[in-house]
Amino acid sequence: MTVTQHQSFCRVCHNACPIVVDIEGGRPVRVTGDPTSPTHHGYSCVKGRALPAIENAPTRLLHSMKRQADGSHSPIAVQQAVEEIGERLATILAEHGPRSVAVYAGTKLTQNPVGHPMSEAFLDAIGSPMRFTSNTIDQPGKAIAKGLHGYWMAPPQAFDDPDVVLFVGCNGLVSYTGVPTGDPGRFLKSVRARGGHVIVIDPRSTQLAKRASVHLQARAGEDVTVLAGLLRVILEEGLHDSAFLADNVDGVEVLRRAVEPFTPQYVARRADVAADDVVRAARIFAGARRGYAVGGTGPNMGNAHGTLVEYLILVLDTVCGHYLRAGERVKNPGSLIPTVSAKAQAAPPIQAFGFGEHLRVRGLRDTLAGLQTAALPEEILNPGDGQVKALFVLGGNPVAAFPDQLLTIEAMRALDLLVTLDVELSQTALLAHYVIAPTMSLEVPGFTQLSDMLLFYGNGVAGFTEAAAQYTPAVAQRPVGSDLIEEWELFYRVAAHLGLQLHLKGGIHFMPGSPAPVALNMTEPPTTDELLEVLAGNSRIPLSEIKQSPSVTLFPHPEVVVAPKDEGWTDRLNVGNADMMKDLTEIARSDDVTVPIGSGYDYRLLSRRLPHVLNSSHNLAATNRGRAHNLAYLHPDDLFELSLVEHDMVEISSARASITAFVAADPGLRRGNVSMAHAFGAGPERDADVREIGSSTSRLISVDVVFDKYSGQPLMSNIPVKIRPVVQQGTETFQ
Repeated sequence: MTVTQHQSFCRVCHNACPIVVDIEGGRPVRVTGDPTSPTHHGYSCVKGRALPAIENAPTRLLHSMKRQADGSHSPIAVQQAVEEIGERLATILAEHGPRSVAVYAGTKLTQNPVGHPMSEAFLDAIGSPMRFTSNTIDQPGKAIAKGLHGYWMAPPQAFDDPDVVLFVGCNGLVSYTGVPTGDPGRFLKSVRARGGHVIVIDPRSTQLAKRASVHLQARAGEDVTVLAGLLRVILEEGLHDSAFLADNVDGVEVLRRAVEPFTPQYVARRADVAADDVVRAARIFAGARRGYAVGGTGPNMGNAHGTLVEYLILVLDTVCGHYLRAGERVKNPGSLIPTVSAKAQAAPPIQAFGFGEHLRVRGLRDTLAGLQTAALPEEILNPGDGQVKALFVLGGNPVAAFPDQLLTIEAMRALDLLVTLDVELSQTALLAHYVIAPTMSLEVPGFTQLSDMLLFYGNGVAGFTEAAAQYTPAVAQRPVGSDLIEEWELFYRVAAHLGLQLHLKGGIHFMPGSPAPVALNMTEPPTTDELLEVLAGNSRIPLSEIKQSPSVTLFPHPEVVVAPKDEGWTDRLNVGNADMMKDLTEIARSDDVTVPIGSGYDYRLLSRRLPHVLNSSHNLAATNRGRAHNLAYLHPDDLFELSLVEHDMVEISSARASITAFVAADPGLRRGNVSMAHAFGAGPERDADVREIGSSTSRLISVDVVFDKYSGQPLMSNIPVKIRPVVQQGTETFQ
């Protein structure tokens, strides 16, 4: 059979690697990095290269499924499923109102760029505010901190030839956080080749930390301490950009007083790092001509002060003046979004939390990061007015990913209607009333608008260095005999069944120049390409132009230059927000970020990422090399102290619950910690299958004991745990 080659791009994650796909008989058989790419230079990862195995997996659902009375699932025609879902939803809406219907959108949204916007249009049409995303269980502090701090109306220096990069609790070589869209190793080499520096704050000696000029291997949960210490050195030694602060920033003296207790000696004692290294890191960061700081999931999840961590990261960039100034070229003004209006001036702080929809637990309200996903199970379980009765899960797997797995399972089982869009019978899908089998990325068109949107997510998180974009048509046919729909079609079809009118929003809604929502034809379904045109409405580069190239293309013209400050402009950034400074002062007085819960909880469970999976997806033999479980990594000396050898089984217990896992040695991990990847395992009924499916670390998390009071994010890492041997496995080896 003839093999043809097609250029496309990978949508496993946000790194959008350009790829070459070999197609045989309509199906993908091989994927390699595209060597013609000016952004990635042929780079791709193991997950992207495994796309043929992922999309041709024998476990993939080719037909939608309906749960039967005995809990099993049987195939159902997708159109029949849509009609039954519509009827059940109509009854729920009539009896309980719009707030009873919610959508959770997870990280697999990268597969199809139309799915999430269409789900938003669906919720708008029924009038429900109950929209939840993975953002609030990942890094919600980023959006909230930017609101508290204010926005510089020109881009940060970020990937624009930085001389220093400070990574806080993230490994960009695996997560692609803190590095531009492309080859992360190549980017870091370019920084070092210019004489630049990488600084890492992380309790693990990761692949990234091994490349650092300074690695502050701080005690878990002390990120605030270290960041405040860096700020104190910078301000004390006069290393800050005094002219930038005088012209554009409020709160400097308030900040100076708040960080005063965090001397290098205090940081050294509390975070267990060398005082000289704290001073050296501060001097390198502030002394660099250009640079940026970026945080990852570690500090957001690991101390219940994720908002403060992200605020201090922004403050570090601000006191050092790490923003583009008037006359400088904006290397990446975006391509598939409206033209960025760049000015060398500050937009003031805005309300970042405590507005909009009230949740019914812990006094939580909406935030710039969205509603608190950790509270969704309680919104389902708590009776009364506003109780969530129906949930659509798009690109996610709550049973594997939500904090407090036991509570989440109880909530999923309590729903009157649970609908998941999933390519397999995942942990959540097994509890769903309907599992809609969707197309996968190589079978649908797509474009790289997400890379442009990430420019607004946080300073230096991700995005192309130069203005770039790519469109791909579907390059693979749907499997023979399948009955699949694209994710957006479910919401469109259910809306049509209910007689609703959908309005699809284009662009980035808060950006000037974004188009008005487009009313969709509800009798003649649009094509995906027509919907992509709506999403790219008023984009700087028309989608029709981007479509002219089969691979990623640079679009540097027309050139965008930062304009000077408007005459009479008085708005300023704020590095001394009252709530943040109060929290910082309380942390200095507490002298400890952990919460005592009793004796025997001598270890701290830390999250980690693995290169062969993306959260709860793509854990296949083609990527995991025969190891489908998540090991519990400890320092070799801790293994010895516990009388353990590698691959012994242990029980790990928190105050909430217990799990079992197999141990492994990680000499780069601080002693007293156990490090595991999340989103493995299943419910307690499958605990005996730990070797085949791994362990659910989320079961050890409580959502209502320790949590960030702004974002509602519970303590999801740095969890106090006990460890005890269960079964001695001797020298048996697990690959």
